[in-house]
Amino acid sequence: KHFCPSVSRSDSKLHRSDAPVVSHMRLADYVEVNLSFATVARCYACAFFSTLFIAGLATFLAVSWSVDTDKIILYYGFFNPCIFFDHYPAKVVAMVGMVFFISLGTVYNLMVLLQAYTERRVSAMFWTSFVVWTTVVLHLVFVNVFVTNLYPEVPEGDSASRRLHGVQHGLNGAVSLIEEPLYSSSTSLTKADQRTIELHTTFYVAWLLAEIWFFVHLLQVRWGWLTSKPNRERLWYGIFVVVSFIGMGLHAGALLVMITQDRPKVDWYFKEEMQSSTQYMIVYLDATLATSAWGWIPIMFYRWVLAGGSGVRVTLSLAESWGDDGSVMPERWVGRALRLSAGVLMLGATMDKDWDLDGTAFFRIASVLREKPFAYFGTPILLGSFLFAGLGLAFTCVQRRLMQGRVDWELTTTGMLLFFSYQGCLLVVLDQERFTFVFFLSSFGCYCIWVLQLCASEQLCMATVYCIVGCCSLLLAHLTNIAQLYYVFLVWWCCYNVVVPDGDLLYLKLANVMDDGQDYLPTAS
Repeated sequence: KHFCPSVSRSDSKLHRSDAPVVSHMRLADYVEVNLSFATVARCYACAFFSTLFIAGLATFLAVSWSVDTDKIILYYGFFNPCIFFDHYPAKVVAMVGMVFFISLGTVYNLMVLLQAYTERRVSAMFWTSFVVWTTVVLHLVFVNVFVTNLYPEVPEGDSASRRLHGVQHGLNGAVSLIEEPLYSSSTSLTKADQRTIELHTTFYVAWLLAEIWFFVHLLQVRWGWLTSKPNRERLWYGIFVVVSFIGMGLHAGALLVMITQDRPKVDWYFKEEMQSSTQYMIVYLDATLATSAWGWIPIMFYRWVLAGGSGVRVTLSLAESWGDDGSVMPERWVGRALRLSAGVLMLGATMDKDWDLDGTAFFRIASVLREKPFAYFGTPILLGSFLFAGLGLAFTCVQRRLMQGRVDWELTTTGMLLFFSYQGCLLVVLDQERFTFVFFLSSFGCYCIWVLQLCASEQLCMATVYCIVGCCSLLLAHLTNIAQLYYVFLVWWCCYNVVVPDGDLLYLKLANVMDDGQDYLPTAS
């Protein structure tokens, strides 16, 4: 067998070659996690549609929304669900939900990578790694649809909070005193509006293309499972695949054609002859099949349809044994994620010439995440670092459960609050927000409690001094607004691994669970 038997508490005596190499702690225990593709896929679809529903309610109930002033409708000429992600404060609800949507999509993609690893085929592993990591990056970049600001703030005293004329301040980094009209007078959009909408759409199209590519790869991975189905089921699966490809492909292609034109869609769409026959064919098929209305829907379901009953089983223990798939030091994962986050803010400070004068953010250096174009690079990296930190926090909770022989509910609760507070801090990228200090202070408090809990048995005095220094540096930075003190705080943040002692290594075993519930054992080629 490729995986040796798991060790339980009752198996105090291990036999011959199966005996693991143990560390200095008591290790007769393990934690097994079964990750089901179908479960993650269902959560993925539910996260999107629930976010869309709640953000839609917020748009119609909490925003003075009108068809006559909605810039997406003025540009494309028809209603699009993405308008629920554009208006403040509905944008807050949408971003929170979509961050978890992106996280679930990332988890599913990484599960495919783990499944490929268990098959022990080098060439397949290389290609799957390339596909998965490329699509994960484009998933993270999708958060930039919220970084683009279609409705910037207007000068104090102006009653039109979403006006389309007049002075525009802070529109994705552009300031215009005189707004020139577009090439057509049929809309009241400005050139700045057009460029922002095109950028906004580009991030969405990048995500669409990533989903199409991942769909193709997933079909290749699950092809054997599909061909083993009865003829009637294969017919239905085939219809779904063909319809999905047509919908997603034409939807992405039509959007690419629209944003590469020099004018809004309403000015040229079937009103004049297009020079490119390829673009005309795409636009004609998109209009005939109405794929712009439904082409995005298969994305929410193809993971679910192709999931079957397969999954990945992850077994974690503190005992090293034959067949392990590597080890994890959770404290190092958390420390790396924190250093990456601090590095993003430091890099942003070098590109924002007046961040220390921005009083809209409680933690002022975080305001660099509103500075374009840096925000389009910094925000996805920061989201990725928070997801990596969340994985490190989860591994730490498992590690302590194995070391102590029981679940540490206090530590687990602190870790969950810390992770969700970090996600809430991402809302600082929204130009209009003024409340993320709540999430920042919550994350800071949870972080200090987390450090003290991990150091309760050793280095408690050092951890206490560490937390006091952090509180003092943050308070002084906020009160005095001395830029150097913010850097002191970020350096303090990077010292996590200096203060928190390393626990025992976590050893991992991965198993590919097939549709019949049995572990897949790769055969020699």
